[in-house]
Amino acid sequence: MSVGITDYAVSLPSYHVTAEAYEEVWGRFAARIDRKTVLAYDEDTITMATESGRAVDGGGTETLAFATASNPQSGSLASGPLSRALGIDGARRTLEFGNSWKAGLEALDTGLSFGSSLVVASDAPDAPRDEDAEHVLGAGSAAFVVDDDPLAVRVGSAHYVDAYLPSKFRTDGQVTDLSLGGYTTEGFVEALSAVVDDALAEANCAAKDIDHAVFPQDDVKMSWRGGARLGFDADQMGAGFVVKRMGFAGVASSLVGLAAALDAAESGSRILVAGYGYGHGASAFVFETTDRVEDEGASAGVGAALDATEELSYAEYARLQAVSN
Repeated sequence: MSVGITDYAVSLPSYHVTAEAYEEVWGRFAARIDRKTVLAYDEDTITMATESGRAVDGGGTETLAFATASNPQSGSLASGPLSRALGIDGARRTLEFGNSWKAGLEALDTGLSFGSSLVVASDAPDAPRDEDAEHVLGAGSAAFVVDDDPLAVRVGSAHYVDAYLPSKFRTDGQVTDLSLGGYTTEGFVEALSAVVDDALAEANCAAKDIDHAVFPQDDVKMSWRGGARLGFDADQMGAGFVVKRMGFAGVASSLVGLAAALDAAESGSRILVAGYGYGHGASAFVFETTDRVEDEGASAGVGAALDATEELSYAEYARLQAVSN
């Protein structure tokens, strides 16, 4: 019996702030997005992970794979409070990922390799508010159950790693962007080309056969143009391009994008999802959906979750950030 994704869900923060709100205060907005999600004072990566994890049927799974680069209690085991909150603590294998922004895909890869797994990615990257790198940073979480009788089966996968000067990294929990332009783009495309080509070859298909493609979204221009250079068009990339309405949610971005692509998929659809880690490495998976993807209640409702967030003024956003930090 095949193993794959049997259930999935997302959780987003309560609020969002728009590009216009930034422009009113700063006179400009450096990110090419419409808005980004914002945590409430009582929300963090664990509360979002708990909400997305409770929305799926993962109670009988044997493994919890959790990814975050924003553990509220740095240095401690994040899967401890998460497993207790989900009611799955006790005799259970747990694995944690979070050193790069492809950690969400690494967690999903592990879950698919082990089988019978609950995979959760939750993140809220941060940077100083007076730096351009902060403008694109949002927050979000996605949860996937891996088990028998799936709605999507992985039919291709590939990985790549090499040494390359990282243009983005975290220092004391905050994102630094060296803004190296074309140098960054070339490394990004090099790594993604390797994994996308190999994943498509293993799935015995070409770029034109992919219905939905999800690429890393920390840099909107680089992601969109990189996807085009790899042979994908706007129709293929549109459904999973969630960054325009939620910002970049770190390790969770690719998985929220995958959830949005699954929401839009029909039976027999092929979905490519890729992740990139500065430093540098990449992973890519090809999924093929089954009839179950069209079952009533199968959707995660990513669009509805984005619609449900409440708009903040920039002053309200700044006050929330001050309280949260």
